[in-house]
Amino acid sequence: MLRVKRSAASAVAGFGLLVASVILPARAEQQPPQPFAPDWAMFAGGKVFAEKGCGKCHALRGIGGGVGPDLARIQTGTSFFELGADMWNHLPRMGAKMLEAGIQRPTLTSTEVSNLIAFLFTVQYYDALGDPKAGERLFAAKGCVQCHEVGGQGGRVGPGLDFLKRANSPVLVAAAMWNHGPEMAEAMKAKGIARPTFQGQELLDIIAYVVAAAKDAGGETAQVVPGTPERGGKLFTEKRCVVCHRVGGKGGSVGPELGRRGHHVSLTQFVALMWNHGPAMWAKMKERGIQVPRLTGQEMADIVAYLYVSRYFDQPAISRVEGQQLVRTKGCLTCHSVNGKGGKISADFATSKLVGSPASLIAGMWNHGRYMEAQVQKQQIPWPLLTGQELADISAYLASISKGGALKQPAK
Repeated sequence: MLRVKRSAASAVAGFGLLVASVILPARAEQQPPQPFAPDWAMFAGGKVFAEKGCGKCHALRGIGGGVGPDLARIQTGTSFFELGADMWNHLPRMGAKMLEAGIQRPTLTSTEVSNLIAFLFTVQYYDALGDPKAGERLFAAKGCVQCHEVGGQGGRVGPGLDFLKRANSPVLVAAAMWNHGPEMAEAMKAKGIARPTFQGQELLDIIAYVVAAAKDAGGETAQVVPGTPERGGKLFTEKRCVVCHRVGGKGGSVGPELGRRGHHVSLTQFVALMWNHGPAMWAKMKERGIQVPRLTGQEMADIVAYLYVSRYFDQPAISRVEGQQLVRTKGCLTCHSVNGKGGKISADFATSKLVGSPASLIAGMWNHGRYMEAQVQKQQIPWPLLTGQELADISAYLASISKGGALKQPAK
């Protein structure tokens, strides 16, 4: 979890990538880890990113190379398969840039692919540094200063915010804003203060200001560790969030569906979304006789982690039938064969050891990319682009035939 004060470099180094079982075909020889899980393996994907030289071309929040895009500042895929497809689709361009820069293309094992994708998936979850000067202006303009004291300056209607000097995550801000939201709304209404909303990185700048201006009075401040989706899913039900919100097709429809693409944002941006929609949520809960649930910082971290990764392996109706058709229509059988039928240039998918799991398939596609690029150029055919859904279908189909022998009848 991001420390509010730490640098972007240390934030990158501190990404926790957690290993757990996932919902994939039981036949997979090696299943990819989720980005967050109970037994999280610290630095796994970040270590791969560094050791394989990805930072020579790609920056993370301005730190690293400038050949490729900054991976923390672009909209990346929101699932394992989407990120795998992104790696494949950009392979010719990346390969050309590496060749131009004299960089040897690294090879990846299936485990390294799993951890790297989990790392890239979490890049946008962690916040950049805010601007304290902009935050000071916003703290006044949004009316926060009329109720909250920071560093001896400000109102005393609400609690002082100096405690954030020792907070280790903006999720603690989220929990405090959520728990006291209804009372804050009433207090602002009584004082004639318009309830503010936060856009972009406004809340991030405000937090940066508070941390910079706060007086460190010593003592302990609540700390949180990276959230766990499993715990977050249980809390989502126990706290009755599921009554109004749907996640992955399950839950109520009173409020918007959560865990979708628009919620693949940083922690602080998620805090802002919760705050902005607070009044509407509280009104709906009151209509249904639901008491606004109180959340600790750790509970908030768990729920946010659950929502953030809810679609990591969620590809609607993965189909081996579609995968079989895609292997033909995408031109894979120009070079590859299935049980001897197809091209003779590359391996037979039915006997290949590289297609038994999604991670090993993506690793094989990456490692053999240069050879495949050469064949595409030689045969003057376009590079086949894939969506995350298509990669998921192809992976399911290839996994179903990867043991060799007679071709099995694919089924959904």
